[in-house]
Amino acid sequence: MKNFIVGISNSKSIKYLPKIVSPLWFIIYCILYFIPRNKKNWIFGSGVGMNFSDNAKYLFLYCSSEKEINSYWITKNKALAESLRSDGLKAYYKYSLMGIWLSVSSKVYVYDSRTGSINHWTSAGAFKVNLWHGSPLKTIDRDITVKHNAFYIGNHTWGLKRYLVRMIMPEWFVVADLMIATSEKVRGYFNSAFGCKKIEVTGYPRNDIISNPSLYAKHLVFEQNIIESISTEKTILYAPTFRDTNRYDRKTPIEWDRLNDLLKKNDTTFLIKLHRHDYSMAMKENYSHIRVLHNESDMYPIFSKVDLLITDYSSIFFDFLLTDKPVLFYPYDQDDYLTKDRSMYDEYNAVTPGHKAYNFESLFEKLELFFKQPSALKESDLNYQLIKKMYNQYNDGNSSKRTYKFIISNL
Repeated sequence: MKNFIVGISNSKSIKYLPKIVSPLWFIIYCILYFIPRNKKNWIFGSGVGMNFSDNAKYLFLYCSSEKEINSYWITKNKALAESLRSDGLKAYYKYSLMGIWLSVSSKVYVYDSRTGSINHWTSAGAFKVNLWHGSPLKTIDRDITVKHNAFYIGNHTWGLKRYLVRMIMPEWFVVADLMIATSEKVRGYFNSAFGCKKIEVTGYPRNDIISNPSLYAKHLVFEQNIIESISTEKTILYAPTFRDTNRYDRKTPIEWDRLNDLLKKNDTTFLIKLHRHDYSMAMKENYSHIRVLHNESDMYPIFSKVDLLITDYSSIFFDFLLTDKPVLFYPYDQDDYLTKDRSMYDEYNAVTPGHKAYNFESLFEKLELFFKQPSALKESDLNYQLIKKMYNQYNDGNSSKRTYKFIISNL
């Protein structure tokens, strides 16, 4: 896995190819409805097709040991495909002959974002399984109410703008044959947001590793190296969500010098993991106790090392609750976010069990409290365990197994 992050920029030259030849792709897409597909061949992809992560990653690792099916990872990242093959897994470059053949002939498409995670234009006639990538706090897809948002335009308006959005990004509006959820509450949100008829509460495959940190160890060398490189007594993970309107030049209101001094004093490593679509710069300088991880880094194997999660509106905290460790919320731009970016399914303070900090001074004080009394940050007006169960029906390490059986039973 050591080369896959390096290869992320290798395919920039083909980034806009599908948009340039869209009319031709639509014709090919329609023709592929009539091509027979092999039910035993399942192909997987994640995100925008460049990385090996999230729910698709963990279900793929599980399914790779199932003898009834053939599991393949499809990616636009050549280095990733080579790295996975060197690990003994079946993986192919999206635009290779084998990658194209599998995309055209495989019956089952498994992804955690959009059909473009694999290849939207070859997905006609395939059985589509969308695992998604989070239990939603902020509204998604059909439920987005911010009127300048492309999803709102594509779903709730009429005219040229709607047509253009759907022509440029058709994979945004695909309704999957199957979806999974982590609880009944989340299933209801997904039904509203995606319009999928069959949604099963299975738990997320990626969360299996929370209850079993040694799971798939031989395929998670990169993540284990991150864990082993942390030599401090404590570890804090800061994982903010991305902003629709400010993802390139956003400045985080943190006084990095003061924070680093506090971390040094308390023998703590501060990890920063930005959302994969957040292109802002977290810091302009290097600090002894602060590390910025690559946007494509997989955080789930690292949860076992993390003592405190700091986030704002990212649904990562719903999964982190399964660790029974504290969460500190830093929604410093809450009013702007709700106005310009996304509305939320639930009132923010009703589903965020933990302390809140709205500016750096408050954040600094909360961190001082954490170092003196870690459990204090779990004490709030909300019941931590109640929220955990509301968003996570399972915590038994068998979510991949349930998901696999759900797909098999519906083929």
